[in-house]
Amino acid sequence: MVRNLFKNVVSQVQSGLLRAKAASKLSEEGLCSLPSVWNVEVQRRLRALPYPDSYLTAVADQMAEAIAAWQSDFNAPNNLVLLGSPVDNTAAVLDAALTADYAPKLTASLDIVRPLSWQLRPADPLSIEAQLAEALTRLQSAAQSDNDDDPDDPDDLARRQRVIVLPPLEQCYLRCIGGWRGIEWLRDTVSAQPNYFWVIPSNTWAWTFLSRVCQVEAYLNYTCPLPRLDRNALCDWITPLAETLGQPLSEADASASAVGDISWSTFADLCEGRPEVARALWLRSLRLQQSDRPEQPQLPDQGDPLPVSLRQVQSALPSLPDLEAADHYVIHSLMLHGEMARSHLALSLGQPESMVQVRVQMLRQAGLLRLTQAGLSIQPAYYSRLYTELDTNNFLTEENS
Repeated sequence: MVRNLFKNVVSQVQSGLLRAKAASKLSEEGLCSLPSVWNVEVQRRLRALPYPDSYLTAVADQMAEAIAAWQSDFNAPNNLVLLGSPVDNTAAVLDAALTADYAPKLTASLDIVRPLSWQLRPADPLSIEAQLAEALTRLQSAAQSDNDDDPDDPDDLARRQRVIVLPPLEQCYLRCIGGWRGIEWLRDTVSAQPNYFWVIPSNTWAWTFLSRVCQVEAYLNYTCPLPRLDRNALCDWITPLAETLGQPLSEADASASAVGDISWSTFADLCEGRPEVARALWLRSLRLQQSDRPEQPQLPDQGDPLPVSLRQVQSALPSLPDLEAADHYVIHSLMLHGEMARSHLALSLGQPESMVQVRVQMLRQAGLLRLTQAGLSIQPAYYSRLYTELDTNNFLTEENS
């Protein structure tokens, strides 16, 4: 608790100084925010920015190490849970890392199976257990057919060639009556199937909750956190995109440009090395000269630079509005479950959807939540603040379990 309090104080001091510095810079240089149409375009390009090679290589190496141990030792764990925060797209990182570009030996020598096509929670959360069981039955039937040609192979380790990649663990349950039976089925099944290697992405809040209510950590006993990006990795990752966005500045103005003289160390600290937070905070730091802002900004053609030069102020964590107790419960549920439909959110809170929608709308207007076709989720720029807010109010988080 003392560590969290100290972290909170340091974060507030840092962000307060940075906000003051940014506000001063805006006042002195006459900068303004990007027009909405350009902001959306930059956001689109940021989302399309692939993860850094070093980041994906680190994930692939962790998987290769765990799988190699499983293939050479009967007693090695037969699972790997890849842990990221609720705002990390852990499943996307896993999919990108588990390709020939980053894991060539794994993809060439192993049978990598994704038995379930969904990445988001099924419309009926109580059907998850049945869907998991049906998927495993199909796998076992296929494996039995494969082994019919060589039923007497005495070397069982040689049979360890199949890797099962599951949907995110936070999408395999819902905090309601009977809502985590699928998790209980999964944990028992994984331990009973040593000839399969199971790779499961999960967010850390869901992992903490499920460890408390159904002891998943005793069964899925090999965990690996996502790597963090340091200042150099962040700079190398974002700078090439920044260079394509706007017109070049004169040499005298270059230090204020979108690839200018900001503190990447401070930026790395603020986003805690998380790619999704980095995308969000970098977008918030972009500005224009007020005199360059057109009256009717037009969307550039795909891939073309914006018609004016972009400037950048030092990033800062956004401040939270005053939150009510009902807001805390909505946010906490989204932390535990990841992206989710409003109907699932209401079910997890045990409240009518109409009541939940009021709080959701207010939180969206404040910028704390985002809505996509896939559902509601936490806005990454606010993750650190929201973590501290919930931790201070004694909610179960990823660390205070």
